Amino acid sequence: MKYLLSRASLIMIPLVLLSACSQEQETAIVEAPAAVSSAYTEFNTQLTIRDVMNTLIDPNADVIWEAVGFEASLENGIVESKPETDAEWDALSKNAIAMIEGANSLMIPGRRVAPPGSTTDFPDAEYEPLEVEEKLREDSASWIGFAQAFQASTFEVLAAINARDLDAYTIAGGRVDDACTACHQQYWYRTELR
Repeated sequence: MKYLLSRASLIMIPLVLLSACSQEQETAIVEAPAAVSSAYTEFNTQLTIRDVMNTLIDPNADVIWEAVGFEASLENGIVESKPETDAEWDALSKNAIAMIEGANSLMIPGRRVAPPGSTTDFPDAEYEPLEVEEKLREDSASWIGFAQAFQASTFEVLAAINARDLDAYTIAGGRVDDACTACHQQYWYRTELR
């Protein structure tokens, strides 16, 4: 009988432990979604438009524009640079995707233009951040329109990348530049300098 009791105990102990672990795990699964959903009821807009431009838009756009070009020198003549390998095209795809998501970030309402107290290095040529915020308050629809135009032209770049179509890539890259210029003329460069 002593042997049976020990054997029963050996069987029961793991079952009790397994049951306790299972209950803890179920509790964690039930609690996690509630914590996540309450933490993300709104977009986090602590980062500014300047942050988005300096990290997602500008550096990635520079890579897109500089991927195709010509360099002339006396010793080498004219040297063309362009994406040729799948790895080079795939890298450009990541740049385009970052720009597209950057455009989404620009359209999130409530984002400041720059940190409080920020200025510009060229106040005679560029609007100050507070002036830009005033322009955004007056006409947020135009801001969204510019961001969407930028995003649409960047989707064209992405399609050209996926097709490995250099001509379409060059044309779409020009459209991205046009979209950027149109927005900058409205929200960055002072009217008298256009």
